[in-house]
Amino acid sequence: MTTVEQDTIHQYLDGRDLLRASLTERGHLLHELEKLARAPQTTSSAANIIKFPLVRAQALLFELSLIGEHVDTLISEINSYAERCGQPPIQVMDAKKDVRTSSN
Repeated sequence: MTTVEQDTIHQYLDGRDLLRASLTERGHLLHELEKLARAPQTTSSAANIIKFPLVRAQALLFELSLIGEHVDTLISEINSYAERCGQPPIQVMDAKKDVRTSSN
């Protein structure tokens, strides 16, 4: 028999695991999109631009947007569980701000 607090901690930990998996998947999709974007640049033929897999790139962008929404929802839920069970919340950092402040 589990208590409400134990259940909340399990939900928190499961959420963190799911977030980690989602971010890993996001990384794979970004890598694949980067490979697609760089492939036509290896040669300077106009035919290569025509061969660019636009449909696949659009599908990757769509998947990335879905994962982004999923990550946002997970962070919100994880932080809700964190507050209830006294665990550390997920910290969200603005990558653009970090880049700007580190270049100063």
